[in-house]
Order: sequence, then structure tokens, then C-alpha cells
Amino acid sequence: MLGKRTVTIALAIVTAIALHARETVRFMPAWTPQAQFAGFYVALDMGFYDEEDLDVVIEHMGINSSKPGIVRIAEGEIDMIGSHPIQALIARDAGTKVVNTLQVTQNTGIMVVSHKPIVNLQSLEGAKIGRWQSGFSEICELSCKANNLNVIWVPFLNGINLFLSGAVDATVAMSYNEYNLLVEATGGIPEENCIHFSDYGYDIPEDGVYVTEEYYNTHRETVEKFNRATCRGWDYCIEHPDKALDIVMKWTEKTGIRTNRYHQSLMLKSMNGLLVNPRTGKADYSPIPEDKFNRLIQALIDMQYISSPTSYKEFIK
Repeated sequence: MLGKRTVTIALAIVTAIALHARETVRFMPAWTPQAQFAGFYVALDMGFYDEEDLDVVIEHMGINSSKPGIVRIAEGEIDMIGSHPIQALIARDAGTKVVNTLQVTQNTGIMVVSHKPIVNLQSLEGAKIGRWQSGFSEICELSCKANNLNVIWVPFLNGINLFLSGAVDATVAMSYNEYNLLVEATGGIPEENCIHFSDYGYDIPEDGVYVTEEYYNTHRETVEKFNRATCRGWDYCIEHPDKALDIVMKWTEKTGIRTNRYHQSLMLKSMNGLLVNPRTGKADYSPIPEDKFNRLIQALIDMQYISSPTSYKEFIK
């Protein structure tokens, strides 16, 4: 028989293990492995999540997948996702009650690149513009609708081939990704052939972390730990970009993503720039300003992207 002392020690050990058991968190970025998500990779690789007693598993959307993160989080397959405010608000209006718990980028990198010079938004009248089939081009569509432009949207999955082939007059691009690819493929894109929507009142911050309301209410401490470690990851990317890039490349290599270090270095540099809050001049991970959020809500309602408003306090945690 076991003595009382032995039983007491055994119970103490079991209790200690239970108290320090790491919680598993399943996180899904918005796309395949690339420097756009470097802060998350760094937080995992450097042990920042471990230090918060979190066992973080990062799962990616496949290039040909038709099941994005917003669908998987609704079905309970994922705990947290990376997404943009517009996509999250549209999903929330459709019934998936997600909330923003961390705003990573403070600016938008979305733009349109054209074969011809663009004087202003009106230059896009009648143009055939390529846009991503999976979404994330709503700012472009929103701005064109608001300016009563007749644009022919041509959906594509990913890449720059649609534009290079001449099948479209212009294409939606991210300043940190497709734009750099186009520059590399063509030898240069004249600035007058580009339009940045941040210059036209549509500087909506993009990448953030989202969870369902239910998950937030039952795992608030977990969310806070994840966000704290993630911010440390992105701070590391700013302070040690070369080491961060090493980690990014490990992710692209082990998942078979066809890319190169040069392109990913450009992406990381651009992403680090998008982290900087124009109001403070530093990466502070501030939530979307309430006035900008309210203007966005009204624009989404006016353009019938959503049917009813969401309050700032409901959405921003």
C-alpha cells in the first residue's frame, strides 16, 4: 500500500502538471507561408508562445483551398485566424460572430497596378481589373463603387500571370507582395501606373487577429497571452529582420512554397513599414481608431456589403 506521504506527493505532482499544462491554440493566417506572417513564425520559433504556456499550431490555407479561415473558425476547426477588418465585418454580418483582438498592421498595402498611367481613380473607368477570387480586394471595389466607376472585375486565384498576359488592363496588388513580383517580372513599374487607395481615404488597417465571440468570452486569458507573444514576434522582426527572414524561409521550404529569399526580404521590409502607426510613428499595435471604424461601417452599409451596423465595442476587444 502507498503511504499517505507518497499519495500526497503524487497528488501534488499531478496538480502541478495540471496547473502548468500548456493550452493548444490553432492559428490560421490568411494565406500560404510568407513574410506577411513573419511575426507569428518568429513568436513560435523563438519560444515566445512557449513562455506564455501556449502550444501554438499554425495551419495554412492551401493555394487551391476553397475553405478559408473564416469558414474553418465558424466550424470550430481553428481557434484564431488572421484576417482583415472588412472580411471579418462581412463574415460577422453573415452570422459568424468574430471579434478583433489584435490589430497588427496600421496601414493598407492594397493598390492597383495598370498597364497605362493612372491620373486618379477616374482613370479606372471601364477598365478590366483582376481581383482575387478569395477576397481581400473589397477596398478597391468599395472605392470604385463610391466614385460611380464602371469597372469589369476579373477574378483570379493568385499570382501575376493574368496581368502579364495582357488579359486585364490592371490588377489589384499588395504593396508587399504582388507589386514586388511585378517589378521583378517586368524590370520596373512606373509609379504613374500605380494607385494607392490609402491616398483616397481608404487607409483601412489590414492584418489582425480574430476569434469568435464565444472563444473570446471563454478564453480571454489565452487570447491575451497569444497577442502578447505575437507582438513580441513582430517587434523581433523589426529589430532583427535577417534572423526573422531565416525563420520565414524555413516555413516556406518545409511547406514547398516556391519563392526566394530576395522576394521575402522585400515583403518583410514592407510589412515592417505597415506596422508603423502614422499617428505615433512606431509599431504599437493600436486598434482601428473609432472614427475610422465608424466611417468604414457606414461605407459597407451604403455599398450593401453588410446589412446592419456593428458597434465599435462589440467588434474591437
